Amino acid sequence: MVSQSSKNIYQLASVFFFNSFSLCTLSALSQTFIDCVAESKGINKHAGYYSGFLSYLVFTFGHFVATPIVEIISPKWSIVFGLFSYAVYEASFIFMDEYFLYFAAIFSGFGGSLLYTGQLDYLAQNCEPHTLDRHSSSSWGLSQIATLLGGFFLLIFYRFQSGNEFDMSLIRLIVGSFMVSTILSIFDASLLSKPVFKAEKNQVPYLKHLTQIVKNSFDRNMILLLPSFVYTGIEMSFYFAVFPTMVSFTKTLGNTRDLNIVAMIFVGFGNICGCFTLSFLGARVREIGRKYLVFMAACVHLISFVLLFLSFPDESPLQPTESSSFLKSSQYFVVLCGILIGFGDAIINQQCYTILNDIYDESKRVEAFAVYRFYQSLAGSIAMLYSAHVLLKVHVTVLITVGVMATATFFGIRIPKHYYQEAASSE
Repeated sequence: MVSQSSKNIYQLASVFFFNSFSLCTLSALSQTFIDCVAESKGINKHAGYYSGFLSYLVFTFGHFVATPIVEIISPKWSIVFGLFSYAVYEASFIFMDEYFLYFAAIFSGFGGSLLYTGQLDYLAQNCEPHTLDRHSSSSWGLSQIATLLGGFFLLIFYRFQSGNEFDMSLIRLIVGSFMVSTILSIFDASLLSKPVFKAEKNQVPYLKHLTQIVKNSFDRNMILLLPSFVYTGIEMSFYFAVFPTMVSFTKTLGNTRDLNIVAMIFVGFGNICGCFTLSFLGARVREIGRKYLVFMAACVHLISFVLLFLSFPDESPLQPTESSSFLKSSQYFVVLCGILIGFGDAIINQQCYTILNDIYDESKRVEAFAVYRFYQSLAGSIAMLYSAHVLLKVHVTVLITVGVMATATFFGIRIPKHYYQEAASSE
C-alpha cells in the first residue's frame, strides 16, 4: 500500500517532470537560439547569457521574500506561481524581443525563488528521515528523465527539418511545444494535496524571518557548506548554458545542432544514473557517508573538466569556431563528459539537499533552504555574467578551484547526534 506521503512526492515529481521537459531543454538552447537570430532581430548576440544572469540575480535576492510568501500562500501555490513565471519566460523566445526577454527573465527569477523554496518545503513536509534520501533522489531523477526525453523529442523533431541552423519559424515551433508541457505542469501542481507531516509554525513578522535567514547564514555548518552551495551554482550554469553552447559553436564536430541535444541528453542520463544510485542505496548513504560521496562526485567532475579543456577550442563558449584543441574534438568526448558532469551534479546536489534536512529541524528548514538557494543562485548569476566574456580555460580554472574548496570544507560538517537516533528509531 502506497502511503499518502509517497503519493504526494510522486505527484510533485510529475510536476517537475513536465517543467524540466520544457525549461531545462530550452535553457540548453537559449544562447544558441539567440546567436542564430541576433543579427536579423537586432538583439545582442550574448543576450542568452545576460538574460540568464538577470534571472539568477533576481532568483538570488527573491529568497529574501520567498520564505514568508511560501508560509502565507503555501508551498503548493508558490509552485504554481513559479511555473507560470517560467511559461512567460518561454513565451519571450516566441517574440524574440530583447527587452521582453530581459523582463521575462527577471519575472521568472522571482517566480523561481518561490517555486524552489516551495518545492523543498513540500518535499521536507512529506519525508521522514529514513525516506528522505530515496524520495529526494527519485524526484530529482524523474526530472532528469524529463530532460532526457526533451532531448529525444527534439532529435525526432529535427528529422523533419533541413539544415544545421535555427530560424524563427523553427524556434517558435520548438518553444510552442515546450509551453504545452509547462501548462500541464501548472495544472498538475494545482492539484497537489496537503503535506502529511506539515510542521506547525508560529506566525512571526517578516523581519524575524529575515533575521533567521541571516542567523542561519553564520551557523558553523552553513559557513562550511558555503563553498558547496557556490560550486553547485557555478557548475549548474556551466552545464545548462556553457557546455551546450560550446558544442554548438565547435563546428569541427559536424552537425552541431543535433550534437547540442545529444550533449544535453547525456547530461540528463548521467543525472539519472546518479539519482538512482542514491535511490538504490537509500538509508545506506549514511553508512557510506555523505562526505565520501561528495568526494567521489568531485573527482568525477575533475576528470570531466580536464577532458573538456583538452578537447574543445578555448573560444568555444563565446563564438562559432573551427580552431583546434589539444585533443581532436570528438562526439565521444561530448558524450563522456556529459555523463560525468550529470552524474557528479546529481550526487553533489542531492547531498546538499539532504544534509540540510539532517542538520536543521522543521522549524528552521525553510530558512536553511533559502540560504542554500541564495548562495547557489548568486554564484550562478555571476557565472552567467562572466560567461559572456571569458574563455574555456577560465571556466575550467574556476570550476576546479571552487570544487576543491567545496569538497575540503564539506568534510568539516558536523551532523547532530539526535538525527542518527531519530533515523535509527524510524527504521
